[in-house]
Amino acid sequence: MRSLLRKLAVVLVVVWLFGRITNLVSGVFGPATPVAWLVLLVGAVVVWRVSVRLREVRPWSWWPVFGAPVAVWWMLRTWSAASEELGLSVPAARSGRFGLINGPSGGLVVRGTPLKVIAPRRVGLRVRESGLEVRVRLAPGQTPAQFERAAEGLAHAWRIHRVRVEVPRPGLVTLVGLGFDPLRHPKPRHAQEIAAVGHDPVELPSSEEDGRERVEYGSEVMAPVRAEATPADLSVSVGIREDSHPWLLDLTRRPHYLVCGATRSGKSTLTVRMLAELARRPVGLVGIDAKNGMELSPFGPRLSALAVNRAEAAAAIDGLLGVLELRTMTCREHGARSIWDLPSSVRPWPIVVVVDEVAELMLAADKPGKEEAARCIQGLIRLGQLGAALGIHLWVSGQRFGSDLGPGATLLRAQLAGRVCHRVADAETAAMTLAGLPAEAVLEAQKIPADLAGVAVAGDDSGAWHLVRSDPMDITEAAALASQYARLCLDLPEVEAAVHRVRLGGGW
Repeated sequence: MRSLLRKLAVVLVVVWLFGRITNLVSGVFGPATPVAWLVLLVGAVVVWRVSVRLREVRPWSWWPVFGAPVAVWWMLRTWSAASEELGLSVPAARSGRFGLINGPSGGLVVRGTPLKVIAPRRVGLRVRESGLEVRVRLAPGQTPAQFERAAEGLAHAWRIHRVRVEVPRPGLVTLVGLGFDPLRHPKPRHAQEIAAVGHDPVELPSSEEDGRERVEYGSEVMAPVRAEATPADLSVSVGIREDSHPWLLDLTRRPHYLVCGATRSGKSTLTVRMLAELARRPVGLVGIDAKNGMELSPFGPRLSALAVNRAEAAAAIDGLLGVLELRTMTCREHGARSIWDLPSSVRPWPIVVVVDEVAELMLAADKPGKEEAARCIQGLIRLGQLGAALGIHLWVSGQRFGSDLGPGATLLRAQLAGRVCHRVADAETAAMTLAGLPAEAVLEAQKIPADLAGVAVAGDDSGAWHLVRSDPMDITEAAALASQYARLCLDLPEVEAAVHRVRLGGGW
């Protein structure tokens, strides 16, 4: 009865408003009222068509003008019905789940569905640049898992792209709705960079290597070489997350990364973007590309060393272990637990070791190849175990990674706390890459469409994960950037000498 009265009141209000608008239009236009109504009708159709087109081509502009009001209206209209249908409603105070049936031999308590339920209480609503946030107070006995199971149903009820559940504090959940897919329609790179670095792009002077002017976004390293490195140099923005925030890779918090993905899934695009961002900073870069250097050779001027086969890779890793020992002695002499505790006068630059297609290092058919593979995997494990505090970080990528690659593979994977999984060819690879993350992260990795190169599931050892997309970068632009900042190439004689010795046919 109450619902019927509410609907009748709404109809009466609409009729009253229509009458007021009709009188207003008649009073303003007089005899031209039919023409005015025709103009209003045509204008409404034009606005609707513009909104549909704007949603397809410029969703970032469409959402605050058209999308957000409609989504909020659908959320308010369907909140009670959707909550009851999805199992989020709770019994009202006077509507219990139990009843009593009296019989000749005693009573029987039965349990059933309560006749009167109430929807969860909303305690906040905020519209964001790409979606909306609804904060909900949990009823006694409710858990965030119930809202996670209902997230897909809520997204359809609100007519939006996706709903994710966050827990700001116990007793509250935040339903984060995305009005559109920001990974399919990423924010322009200019806006992302300004948001990430906090200022406009600056004009860098031309370098001797390229001999031409280049417009680059602001960086802590400009043309002059800065001798002192800081932890902030290891935090780079490589793309955008699904919640429209920049995707930051912070190697001080997650010192090592494992990146997996099938061919043309965007794995190389992510590596290129990461190297391009690090090339401007006081960071040493070492490349291991067992496919004859085809992927990493454009960054040659900026790399301290580049190993292009398994034998050179084993030598380069042994050289890095020597660097590790030297840094250990330096820290011990100064009573420091990491290179960041050292005085700036003796603090070495961090080193990022980029391993492209790790399977080429680990799979071997003959005995010498197996010995080299064992040296590579054992060296990488030691670098993963000891390198974080000493400023040596691993970036390991491949199409597949698991125990079938050989002994020590799973132990190496355990050292790589950061995980990035692009579209993969089989479910087992996604499960191995994202091991330790919630099951829904693995399911999302399997649903990545083939036409969205660069989209991936990124997670870490904390259990948090996000859908992300790396920013594309032309390889010629990346090569020019590496040449421009070649003066920042870190001198690593131990590694370079080891690689050249193998390349010239000598032993190690």
